[in-house]
Amino acid sequence: MEEALNKSEDLWSSYKGLKKIIWKCLSEESGEACAPEFESILRKHKQNFFSLLQNQPKNAKSREELKKGMVDGIVIKGLGHQILSKELYQEAIILSDMYDMNEFVALDLLCTAQIQISYYPGLPRGLVAILLYYDGRKSLVSSLRYLVQARTGVQWSLNVKPDIEKFVTAYTDQLMEGGLFNRIFELLRTLDLTKEIEKLQENLALGGPRHRRQVIDLFQDIRLILADIVFTWAAQSGLPKVPTLALINYLRQAEIEEEASGKLDNVNLYLQMALLSALDLSVLHSREDGEEAVQNLPILSDPEYINSVVNELLPSKPKWKCEGLQATSTFGLAVCIASLRLIPQNQQFQDAINKEETFIDAAIEMNVFEFMHNIILENDLLYKETFLFKRMHHLITDFIVKELRIKADEIARTVQIYSREGLDAPPNLPRYFEYLLLTIAKFYSKDVLGDMLPPTLFVPYLTMLSSLSSCPQAARHCFNMLKQVGPQLTATLSWDHFFSSFAQYYNNLRQELPPVTDTIYRNTYLRGVSPQELEGLHAVLLLMRTIADHDEFSRLALCEHPRWAPLSILLGLVGCSVPIPLKSDLLLTLASLSKSSENAAQMWDNLETSQILVTIPTTSSYAPRGIQTELDEIESRMEEYPLTKALLKLLDVLTDFGIPRTLGAGPRSPGFDPYLSFIINSVFLKFHTRSYRNSSEKWEIADLCLKLFEKFLNQYDPQITDFPKKNISNEFNSPPGYHLMIQMNNKSELLSVILDIINEGNRLFDAYVAFSSQHVLEECTLRCLNIIHYVLALQSKFINVLTASSASVLLTSLTKLLLTINRRSGKPDHCVNIAKYISYQPFLLKHSYVVVKILTHVTSTPLLHNEFNNIFLSSDAKDEIKHGFVLNLDSDIDEEDVELTIKTKMEILKLLRQCLPYTAPNFSHFLLGFNIKKDISKTEFQYSGVLDFPRSCLHSIISLMEAEVTRESIATSPLLESTYEVIFLLSCNSKTYGPVLRFMRLNKKFFTYHLNLCFKRINEGLHVMNQISWLMKILAVELKICGQSKQVSYLKPLMNFLVSLPQIENNTNQDPFSAAYKEDIRESNYMFLEKIGNNFMVNLIPYFEFKANNVQTPEWQFFDGKVLNALLDHCIQEGGNKLIDLKKLHQRLYDEVKLLQSTAVMGQIQAVTQEIPKVLKYALELNKNKEKYASVVEFVDAWRQVVEVIMVFIPHEILSVKESQLVSVCFVLNLLKRVTKIELLPEVGQLLSGAVLLVFENLRKCHSYEKKQQSVSADGDTSTSMLQMHLGSLKEILENLIEWIMVSNVTDEKLRINLYAGLVTLLELASLEKPSDNARISNSTYVSRLDNSRVSIENHLQNLKMSTDILSKFGERLVEVMCQDCIGGYEVSKMLALSSFSVLVTLSGNVNWIVYMSGRGYLKFIVQSILDSNNDLERLLEPGQTSIKPLYVYMSKVLFLGRLAGTRVGAELLLEQKAFSCFGNMKVFSYHPEISKSWRPEDVLESFIPPPEELYLQMWLPALEICNAVLTTLGTDNQSAVIQIMYFVLNHLDVVESILRSGSPSLSRLFLKELSLLTSIIARTANNNLVNVLENPEIVHDQRAHLFRMQKLTLALLPKFILSDEIVRELKNKPVEHVHTFQTSERLLHVMQVISNLLCYSRNVVANHDVGHGGVGVIFQPTLKDPSLHTVDLKNNSNFNEQAPSLGVIVQQLISTVNYHHQEKFTFELLDRKIKEIPVMDSIDIEEFVDESLNLQDVNMKREHVYDLLSNRLEKKRKEMQYCYFIIENAIYLIWVHLDYYMLKAIPKVKNFASLTLNSSLTTNTTLASASEATWNVSTDDISNLKHGLVSIFNDSFTKQLLETIQDQSDLDKGFVETMLRKIIRLIQHQKIKNFYPKKIL
Repeated sequence: MEEALNKSEDLWSSYKGLKKIIWKCLSEESGEACAPEFESILRKHKQNFFSLLQNQPKNAKSREELKKGMVDGIVIKGLGHQILSKELYQEAIILSDMYDMNEFVALDLLCTAQIQISYYPGLPRGLVAILLYYDGRKSLVSSLRYLVQARTGVQWSLNVKPDIEKFVTAYTDQLMEGGLFNRIFELLRTLDLTKEIEKLQENLALGGPRHRRQVIDLFQDIRLILADIVFTWAAQSGLPKVPTLALINYLRQAEIEEEASGKLDNVNLYLQMALLSALDLSVLHSREDGEEAVQNLPILSDPEYINSVVNELLPSKPKWKCEGLQATSTFGLAVCIASLRLIPQNQQFQDAINKEETFIDAAIEMNVFEFMHNIILENDLLYKETFLFKRMHHLITDFIVKELRIKADEIARTVQIYSREGLDAPPNLPRYFEYLLLTIAKFYSKDVLGDMLPPTLFVPYLTMLSSLSSCPQAARHCFNMLKQVGPQLTATLSWDHFFSSFAQYYNNLRQELPPVTDTIYRNTYLRGVSPQELEGLHAVLLLMRTIADHDEFSRLALCEHPRWAPLSILLGLVGCSVPIPLKSDLLLTLASLSKSSENAAQMWDNLETSQILVTIPTTSSYAPRGIQTELDEIESRMEEYPLTKALLKLLDVLTDFGIPRTLGAGPRSPGFDPYLSFIINSVFLKFHTRSYRNSSEKWEIADLCLKLFEKFLNQYDPQITDFPKKNISNEFNSPPGYHLMIQMNNKSELLSVILDIINEGNRLFDAYVAFSSQHVLEECTLRCLNIIHYVLALQSKFINVLTASSASVLLTSLTKLLLTINRRSGKPDHCVNIAKYISYQPFLLKHSYVVVKILTHVTSTPLLHNEFNNIFLSSDAKDEIKHGFVLNLDSDIDEEDVELTIKTKMEILKLLRQCLPYTAPNFSHFLLGFNIKKDISKTEFQYSGVLDFPRSCLHSIISLMEAEVTRESIATSPLLESTYEVIFLLSCNSKTYGPVLRFMRLNKKFFTYHLNLCFKRINEGLHVMNQISWLMKILAVELKICGQSKQVSYLKPLMNFLVSLPQIENNTNQDPFSAAYKEDIRESNYMFLEKIGNNFMVNLIPYFEFKANNVQTPEWQFFDGKVLNALLDHCIQEGGNKLIDLKKLHQRLYDEVKLLQSTAVMGQIQAVTQEIPKVLKYALELNKNKEKYASVVEFVDAWRQVVEVIMVFIPHEILSVKESQLVSVCFVLNLLKRVTKIELLPEVGQLLSGAVLLVFENLRKCHSYEKKQQSVSADGDTSTSMLQMHLGSLKEILENLIEWIMVSNVTDEKLRINLYAGLVTLLELASLEKPSDNARISNSTYVSRLDNSRVSIENHLQNLKMSTDILSKFGERLVEVMCQDCIGGYEVSKMLALSSFSVLVTLSGNVNWIVYMSGRGYLKFIVQSILDSNNDLERLLEPGQTSIKPLYVYMSKVLFLGRLAGTRVGAELLLEQKAFSCFGNMKVFSYHPEISKSWRPEDVLESFIPPPEELYLQMWLPALEICNAVLTTLGTDNQSAVIQIMYFVLNHLDVVESILRSGSPSLSRLFLKELSLLTSIIARTANNNLVNVLENPEIVHDQRAHLFRMQKLTLALLPKFILSDEIVRELKNKPVEHVHTFQTSERLLHVMQVISNLLCYSRNVVANHDVGHGGVGVIFQPTLKDPSLHTVDLKNNSNFNEQAPSLGVIVQQLISTVNYHHQEKFTFELLDRKIKEIPVMDSIDIEEFVDESLNLQDVNMKREHVYDLLSNRLEKKRKEMQYCYFIIENAIYLIWVHLDYYMLKAIPKVKNFASLTLNSSLTTNTTLASASEATWNVSTDDISNLKHGLVSIFNDSFTKQLLETIQDQSDLDKGFVETMLRKIIRLIQHQKIKNFYPKKIL
C-alpha cells in the first residue's frame, strides 16, 4: 500500500512546478544555473508528455487498500499515518470513477485540495479538487506549449542559451516521434465539453456559477492550448508528413462548432491555420532558401511530403464534413504549389505543380472565399494572434488572381447582357471574384500589420480601397490616388466626382418645398436614386471615413479643398429626406473628418447653424425637430437607432477638442446645454425603456452616453463662475461637467440609472454565463464606475467652490448618496454592489482598479468609513468581496495587463493604509484577516489553510514580498515598497502589531533575506532605498518588542546579521549580576574594531549623502523667471514631499496661453506653447530631487531607529555589556568619519546627531554597568574596561565630533543641540570614576562636598584619559565657536554649549579658556544677561504661566558660573565681573514663598510646571551654591570673596532671616536643602573680623546689627535640629515609597548637613574670637538644661526663641549622634554585605527589595534593580556616617572649649546670682568681639551643675560608645577625638569647685 501511495503523483503541484521551472529557464532572466534543473525535470516528466493527459487507471487493489485505510489508517505523503474519514474515502472514489484515475492519485489530489482550500473560499474540498485537476492538466499542456515555442525554427527565436534551445528541439522531436500529435488529435476528439459537463453534474461535482465558469474556462483552455501546440509547431518548424496527414484526417472529420454569430471556433481555427502553416512557403520571401532552417522544413526536406498531401486533397476524394475547411485546405495547397515554382529544385515537384489549376478551380468551386469571408474572418482571434494574421496575409498575397479576374470579367459581361434586356441575371452565377474582394476587404479592415500591404493590391474598387486604407501609409496612398485622374482610373473614381455628386444630391434635395406636415422629412426615397446608388454612396462614405480616420493630412486636405466642402454638404444632406442608414453614415463620416481641431471648430458652427438638433427654442408649427423626431418617431418604431448612435459619436469626437465658449451665441445663451439635455433626457434616461431589435444596441447607446459623461467629468475643473449668481443670469452656459456634478450629488434620475446599470451588471455577471452583449455591458459598467470615481474625486473641490461662490445650490454629497437605500433592492447596498465588481477579478481587471479607487474615496473620513463598514459587514457578499481583494493581490504580474495589475495592487495597498488608523475593527482589519468578532489584538494568524484559517490580504502581501525573495514573480519596486509600508503601519499600531509580527516571526529569516536583497539593489533607484527604509522601521519595532520579551534564540542571529558579532557559545547568561556569569573568553577580540566594522548597519552609512541631480534653470525666452517660480510654488501639493502638481501646472500654463490669444500674434502663441514642455520637464526634475531628498531623510531616520533600539532595548543576554560598547564605538566611529567629510541634509544631520547622542548615552550606561559588574565581582575584578581598551578610537570620536560642531550650520538648532549634548555626554564618561571617599571629612574636604556642581579633577582621567592634544588642535577657533554659542543662538543650544564649555574646562584643566572667555567679554555678557533676566523670572512666579524656558536658561548660566567657580581662575574672574553684585541686585530673590511648615507626601508628586515654591528655589539655590563654590575654591580667608558674598547675603537679608527663622526639620526636602546651603555660607563666613572689614565709609553702620541678628537666628536653630529618635523617624517616614529595610532619606541628609553647618558656624564663632585667632569665646550658657529642647514641635515649627542656647544643646546633639551612629553602623555593614551577596541571591531574598508595582519578571533584571537600590542606600548611609563623624568632632570640640573657659577662665558671679534663672540669657550687649562679658552672668552653681551633669553623661559606657564611632577613622582623626574626650573628662572629674575664686580679668 505504501509503495502504491508513494508512486502516486500529485496532478496539480507537480505540473504547476514543471510549468514554473520551464518558464523560468526559458525567460530572458534565466542563466546557466537553471539548466541542470531544467533538463532534470523534463526527463522526469517525459512520460507525462508521451501519455499526455492520460491518468493512471483505476485499480481494484488500490481501492481495497484505500477502504482499509478507514479502519487501519494509511500513510499519507507529507502527513504521515492517518485514519481516513468516510467522506474523504467517498470523494476519492468519486474522483477515481469520474476520471478513470488511480485511487491513491485521487486521494493525493484531495489532500492537495485541502491545503489549497483557503484560496477558494466557499468551496468544499471536492470542488477544489476538480479545479485543481483541470488546472494541473492545463499547466501540463502549457508547459508543452512553452517547449514547442522554444524550438529552433523559421518564424521566431527566443532569447535562450543555444544549448537549451538545442536540448528542447531534440526533446520535442522525441515526443513527436513518440506519437505526440496522434495523442493530441485523439484528445481533441474525445475532450467534449458537453459530455464533460454531464459527467460532472452526474457526480454533483459542479458548484455555483463561478465554479462552473472556472471549470468550463479551464477545459476550453486545455483544448485551445492543444490546438495552439499544433499550430505553433507547424508555424515554427513545419509538420512532418505523418502528423500532417493526421491533421488532414482530423479536419476531414471536424464539424464546425458554429456559434450564434456563425464564426469558426478557436480550436478549429488553430488547426486549420496549422495545416496552412505546414504548407507555407512564404518564408522564401524573407530568408534564403539555402538556410539550414529552411531546408529542414518537412515540405522541402521530405520528397514524398507534397505528393502525400496532394493525394489526400484531390478533388476526387470524398467530401469533408465541413466543405469550407476542405476548400480552405485545398486553396492553401494550391498557393503552396504555386510557390514551389520559385524554388530551384522545382523539378522534383513537377507532378504537383501540374495540378495547380485543378486545386485552384476546386477551391473556388467549393466557395473558399465565401467561407473565408463568412466563417473564418469572423473570428477575432485571427486579429489578436500575430502569427495567425501573418499566415492569412501571406496566403492572400501569394494567391495569383489573374485567372480569377478573367472569370469575373466573363460573369460581369453576362450580367450586363441580361440588364440590357431588362431581365434579372441568373441567381446561380458564380461570384468568386466578388467574394475574394470582400474577403480581402474584411480581412484588412482590422489590419494589425499595416506594413505588409504590397502595392499590387491597390485596385480601383471602393470596398477594397476602404479596407486597404486601414493604416496611415495606405490611407495616404489611397487619398493621393483618388485625388487625380490617371490613365488607370476613370473619371468616376476620384474625389472630384464624389463631392460633385454629393453637392448635386444636396442641391436637388434642399430645393424641394417643405411638406404640409410639421416635419421636413418625406416618407419616400428621392426620385431617381436607385438602391444601387445608395450603396455607392455608402461605399464612398466608408472610404472617406476610413481615410479620414487613419491619416490626418488627408483629413485636413479633404476639408480644406475649396470645391469639396464636405463638412457643409454632408451635414446638409443629414437634414434632407434621405434614409436613416445614410444619415447615420453621413454623421459618422463627419465625425471622422472632425478628428482635427481645425475641422472640429468649423463643424461646431455648422452643427449649430443646421439645427439638425434643435437648440434654439421656437413657437413655429413648421419648425424642424430634427434628430429628436427621428429618434422618437422613426428609430423607436423600427427598434434600431443608427442615427442616434452616429450623433453621439459625432459629439464624442467634437468634444475631444473642448466646447467652444461662444457656441450658439446670438440666438440663445452660448454653451453646450441643449446638447447635454438631449443626451441625458432624450437618450440616456430613456434608453432602458425603449425596445431593441438587437439587445446589444441598448448597451451600445448607454455606452456612448456614458463615454461622454465620463469625458465631461474628466475635463471639468470647478470654477466660481460656473455657479449661478443671485438674480443674475450667466452670460455663458456652465460646462457640462458642472451640470453632471449637480445631478450626481443629488437624488437625480441620472444617478439612479447609473446605479441601476451597476446593479444590472451584478445580476448578469453573477451568473458567470456568456451573453451576446457582455462586452458592451462590461464597458458600460466600467464607465459608470469611472463616472462615480470622477465625481468623488471632484466632490471636495466642487463643494468648496460652491461655498465660496455663495450660490443657492443644495447638494447631497455622492459619498452619502452611495450609502442610502437602493430603489431596486430596498437595502443600502450601492457600495456593496460596486465592491462586488472586484470579485470578478479574472474577467474584469479594469473594473477592479476603479472599484478600489471608489472605495478609497468612500472611506476617506472616519465617519464615512464607519457607516460604510457597518453596511459592508452586514452584507452577505462580504466574504466574496474579501476574496476578490485577495485574488487581485495574488494575481500574477507577468500576464498581459501588467501595468493595470500593478496599479490595482497599489490602490488596494493604498486603501489598506488609509483605513488602518481608523477605530478597530475597520475595513482594513477585515480584509487583512483579523478576527473582528473580538478584540483584534488577540487574533492568531496562521498560514492559510492551517486550522481552517482563511486566506487574507495579509497572506497575499507577505506572498508578494516572499515572491520577490524567491524570484517567483517580478514585483516592481513601487509595489514592493507599498507592501513594506503596510506591514510597517501594522507593526506600529497598538492593536495590530502583536498578531502581525508574531505571524511574520514564523519565518525567522524574513528580515535577513529581505534586507540583503534590497541592499544588493540599493543603487537601482529611490524605490529600493524606500524599501530598506520601511524594512528598517519594521525591524526597529520588532527588535524593541522581542528585546523586551528577551527572545534570545530569535534575536541573536538577527543581531549577528546587523552588527556582525560572532556567535557566543556556552555563555547564555550575560547578566553580570548573576552568579553564573563568566567573562567572555573572546575579550581580546574586542580590541579590533575592524572585525565588526563591515556589518550591515555600517555598510548603509555611505548612502546617507544626498547627491542632488544637477537641475539647471533653463533660459526662458517667453516666461518671466520670477513669475514662473511663483507659479511653481503655487502648484506645490500639500503633503510631506511638497511636490509640484504637474497636472495643475500644465493647466495653469495653458490658461495663460489662452489669455494671450487676444493680444499676441499666432507665431508668438505657438512659440510659448512649445516652451511649455520645457517648463514641465524642469518641474519634473525638481520633483525628482524632492523625492530623492525625502527618501534619503526617511532612509537615515529608519537607520537611526534601528540603532537607537539596539542601544536601548536589546538586553544583555543578547548583546552583552562589552559587545554593546563595542558596537556603540563602531557605529559612532564610522558615522563620524563619514559625516565630517560630506555635506548632509539638515534633517539628516539632526537625525544622525540624535542617534550619536543616544549611542553616547548607551556608552555611559554600559560603562557604569561594567563598573557595577566589577564592584560585585567575587574575585575583586579590576580588569581594563572596554572603553580603556579603545581609547584611541574614543580620541578619534571626540576629534570628529568637535570637527562636526565646527563645520555645522549655526542656525540648525536641533543639530547644535544634539551635538553639544553628545559632547557633554562623551566628556562625562571621563568623570564616572569618583575619587576615594575613605578619607575623614575634615573641614577642607567637607566644604568641598558642599559644592554639588564642582567635579573633582584629582586623579584626572585615570581610566578614560582623553588627550588634551585633541582640544588644543582646534585652538582658539573652537573656543570662539563655543563662546559664540554660549551667548547666541537658540536657548537650548546655548544651554548645552555652556555645559560643554564648562565640562571641557573642568576635564582639560585649561584655565586659559576661561581667561579667553572673560577677556573677550563673553563672561561679562553672561553675568549681565543673568541680571537682565530678572523681569522674566519675576513673571514666571506669577500664576498661570505655561512656559518655564526663562528658568532653564537662567539655571544653565548659573550652573556654568558654578563650574567656573570650581577653579581658582574662574572664581577670581567671577569676583572681578561682580557676579555677586549681580545676584545681590536680583529682585526676584525677594519673592521668597511662604516656607511650608511640615513635609507633605504630595510634595513628591510633580507636574510639568512646578509650583511657585519650587520655581523660586530653582532660581535661588544655584546662587547659594555659587557662593559655596567660591568659598571652597578661594578659601574663607579671601576677604574679597567674603565681602562680595556677604554683601549678596545682606542685600537679601529679609529672605535670609525668613529662612533662618522658619528653619525646622519638618520642612520639605527643597526647603531643607535651601537651609543647608544658607547655613553653609553663614558658617564659612563667620569671622569676628568681618565687621571690621565691612566697616568702611561706604558701608551702612547698621550692618553690625544685621550680623548680630543673623547670629542670633542661626544659633537659635541648634535646639531645633537635634538628631533625636523622633526626628529621625519622622524624616525616614516615606508613605509614598515601598517600605524597605535600610531606610534612608534625602531630608535626613539635609538635616544632618544643617546640623553640621550649625556646629561649624559655632566652632568658627568660638575660634575666631579675635583678629589673631589666638583666643576663644563662648556662645552657649553653662547649663545642660535648655527650655528650647522641650518646645520644638516637629509638626508646627515654634516661633523664634530670643534666648541663647545652652551647652546642653551641644551635649544632647553629641549623645543623639553617637546613638544614631551606633544604630546605623550595623545597617551600613549589613548593606555592604548584601551588595556582595546579590549574585547568589535567590528569588525569595530578592523579593524583599523589589516592589511588586515595578512588574519585573526577569530574575536578572530584579538583581540589577536590587543592586541599584542597595548601592544608593549604601551611599546615603556612608554619607550619614561621615556626617556623624563631623558632628561628633565639632560637638566634642565645642564642649571642651566651653568647659575649658567656664572652669578655668571664667569668673563666676556670686552676689545676686540667685535672682538669675535658668532661662537667663546673655546680655543684649554681648557681641562676637566681647563675649567674655558673659562670664559675669555665670554663677558657681551653674558650673557645678554643669560639671555634675557632664560626669553622669560621660560615663564609661558612653565614652566607650563614643570611641567606637571613630574606629574606622584615620589616626589623626581618632587622636583628635580622644584628646578632646580626655580633656573633657579631666576637666569634669578633677577640677574642684572650691578652687574657683573670683579673679580680675585684665
